[in-house]
Amino acid sequence: MARLTGIVLLALGLLARVAAAEPEIRLSPHKVRDEVRAVVEGQIAAFRAGEFTKAYGFAAAGIKRQFDARLFAQLIKRGYPALLKPGDVDFGVVRDNGGGTAQVVVTLTDALKRNTIYRFWLVREQDNWRISGVVLEQKPRRGDI
Repeated sequence: MARLTGIVLLALGLLARVAAAEPEIRLSPHKVRDEVRAVVEGQIAAFRAGEFTKAYGFAAAGIKRQFDARLFAQLIKRGYPALLKPGDVDFGVVRDNGGGTAQVVVTLTDALKRNTIYRFWLVREQDNWRISGVVLEQKPRRGDI
């Protein structure tokens, strides 16, 4: 029993450390919300227009170290097709940690009224927000109309 108690306490201690290390994300102030939305809207508009070089300009330095503009365009075309020709674009709540990291969930609706949901992660570089990652949260179900 003492051994089990020790294991439980150790596990709780490790969980507390992990929770403490994870940055707290909270509702962003109005200024940050506007800035983050403008960056994501700009990149989506560039994708919609087929302007991959312009879209690449919204990417964070970390993305640019991994991919040149040509590979970035290939990545988007193959892995994120819903970003290319969205109909409606709906922004969720913008959240940030107050220290240069933000996120926003974006729902894209295509011509068949199917929703694809992405979570955009952004980082503050100098005085500008840049997109550091995009994660697929939900893709349309087959036959979803």
